[in-house]
Amino acid sequence: MSGRRAFVTGVSGFAGRELATQLVAAGWHVEGTVNTRTSGVGEVSEHRVQIDDRDALARLLAAFAPDVVFHLAAIVDTVTTPDVDELHRVNTLGTVAVTEAMRAVAPHVRLVFTSSSFAYGRTSADDQPVRESHALEPITPYGVSKAESEAIVARFRDESAADTVITRAFQHSGPGHTGEYALADWARQLVAIERAGGTGTIVTGNLGVARDYLDVRDVASAYIAAAERGRPGETYNVCSGKPVTMRELLVGLIEAFGLDVRIETDPARIRAIDQPVFVGDPSKLRADTGWSPRFTQVEMLAALVVSARASS
Repeated sequence: MSGRRAFVTGVSGFAGRELATQLVAAGWHVEGTVNTRTSGVGEVSEHRVQIDDRDALARLLAAFAPDVVFHLAAIVDTVTTPDVDELHRVNTLGTVAVTEAMRAVAPHVRLVFTSSSFAYGRTSADDQPVRESHALEPITPYGVSKAESEAIVARFRDESAADTVITRAFQHSGPGHTGEYALADWARQLVAIERAGGTGTIVTGNLGVARDYLDVRDVASAYIAAAERGRPGETYNVCSGKPVTMRELLVGLIEAFGLDVRIETDPARIRAIDQPVFVGDPSKLRADTGWSPRFTQVEMLAALVVSARASS
């Protein structure tokens, strides 16, 4: 695969940075789009463009002539969205712009669109583990934007005989995870406790729910596997297939920090839309590509500790 060319939208995002790092290490030439920050991957050529600017995207794709386009650029807001218009401008209209730019100048290049497990939305205990054939019933604005984007990609595939693959990543953490997400928020709180002496209280929401977590390094390798060996037109879950409670994750993170911390549940952080269990079935991706996760939960949490300390 050495010498192949990958264009990555959102290359400076959490998964985008890791994807670029792995692609470069494997000998790919990488270009991508960024918004307000850089990826920090020195070998990547970055372009600061608005993701819904199809003309700018078309010029970049025509000049670079990629073998694969990875479309990751998105606002990732899984629960509350203060600006729904901006969410859809970036996520939904951004996907329109990417597919229309490809239709114009790169209609036969493989497109890997990174959707999300949040596109599934409402599932029941009987639906677990969730398979790719499950109906999409999103219950958050973010999930809606991803489901709509999948429909846009499907239209592009059907109208242009385009080579598309869709991935639906379940939750992930690990090195470089920041923002208003459970594990990243806990890591930030724990760094503050550590620097204040090593004892204190961490405030959380519902710790009884079970989720499907991967290390971001495994998510990125899954995206590459989908690009290289995924079947055209298919959709793949990117997940572990193993439920873990949020309490187990928090206890593991506290142990990774080596702190004496009391856990306090804040009723205001408990969400009405929380599903008791939400876990994916990764068997299709494994069967078609041979991908499997390499990093354990302990390794994921340890890497999160290192990056949280470095960034705080």
